[in-house]
Amino acid sequence: MKTRHANDGAILSSIFFPGQQYVAILDDGAMPPSHAYSLLAFGKMRELPGFQRLSFGYVNNPDGSIRWLYPTGSLQPHFLRLYNGAGWRGFLLKSGFSLAFRLGLERMARSGTVHVYFKNNPPLGGLLDHFPKGEMAIFTGTFGENQKAVVALQDQHGKAWFFKQPLTTAAALLVQNEQEILASLSSLRLEKMAVPIGQPIASGLLVSDVKPRKATNSIDLQPAHFEALAELAQRTTQLLPLSGLPFWEEINGNLAALAHQPILNELPPDVVGRVIEQLLALREALDGAQTVPTALAHGDFTPWNMYLGGDRLQVYDWELSERLPLLFDAFHFIFQSSVLVKRLPYTDIHAAVFSLKNNTAVQAMLGTAHRRFEELYQLYLLRNISYYLLKYLRQTPLHRQAHWQLAAWEGALEALAHSPYSSILR
Repeated sequence: MKTRHANDGAILSSIFFPGQQYVAILDDGAMPPSHAYSLLAFGKMRELPGFQRLSFGYVNNPDGSIRWLYPTGSLQPHFLRLYNGAGWRGFLLKSGFSLAFRLGLERMARSGTVHVYFKNNPPLGGLLDHFPKGEMAIFTGTFGENQKAVVALQDQHGKAWFFKQPLTTAAALLVQNEQEILASLSSLRLEKMAVPIGQPIASGLLVSDVKPRKATNSIDLQPAHFEALAELAQRTTQLLPLSGLPFWEEINGNLAALAHQPILNELPPDVVGRVIEQLLALREALDGAQTVPTALAHGDFTPWNMYLGGDRLQVYDWELSERLPLLFDAFHFIFQSSVLVKRLPYTDIHAAVFSLKNNTAVQAMLGTAHRRFEELYQLYLLRNISYYLLKYLRQTPLHRQAHWQLAAWEGALEALAHSPYSSILR
């Protein structure tokens, strides 16, 4: 049996048996303790009298931790419904798994097997009782303080649903926020954007699938993206004092925490120090008493949180949504797709960001505030960098994408220092 990742047992225990104080975790050949009522066994399957069993194949992340789980015997890689990767890497991954299952090579495609044994405590807090036996898959979530699992399910009508189960206290707050945001979005009656229906269950949230029959994606902003963002801005834009906005308070809290946060991983201290200094200078240069144009934002508007297809943009994962400065989502889409998918240097990202000034939809969103484009961009950088940098400094182990992000942030803040509004960072 392959050596399992150190975190796998704890993560799977939280997913399958939320709230339980004790779950036995076994590797090949180990015998379960006599007092166990719930247990996870990696590798070899065995019959245990008095226990019911569910068996799952799993696929690992590059670091060896479990990424996806699916019932053994599945004829199709339904776990790919939990993956919306864009670009050629995403295409190759989806094509490879689809081909392996089609050729009957599922065993070769999986990284390993884990068996879930239980007596009186059904897995997933009884969630599976609400759905007929059949297609399901589990994504263990992105490691960190916001980690949550996502379970893909199918109801008796063949409709897909996704259950979000928070695995940390911070994730529970985000799931609660998404529940409230989805309720408010339903009242907007958006025509250019489709969003899920949310239904709270126990400590998690069940959301409907918004994927269209013919779904496509793009790592570049398309007219459908701009139309959806323009409609959301039209329905929710308000000119508000900066100091009275929750995100401004959050920025100040993050910057205060950054000043005392030790680096718990291999991020370069010199680069981190320069970025924090520039963030503090940027915050000081902004007048908290001024008013800024704001709108409800998705907060993580990226290619992997949406689909193109049909007559609307289908957008999901609203857990980071809040009222933010105008254009926040457009800036974020460019940054995330450029850094995490295209691996572009900041010079190219800068060109893409400032090309937005010539976009007619962006000009319509800004209206008379078109001269404040640079200020809105500064607020995006201040909010986004301070939010994620604090999380990255605390994260162990650290994923390699954090290094890519840090390099892009340093480039962005350095570019501000040499721009026509360079006094901001001097």
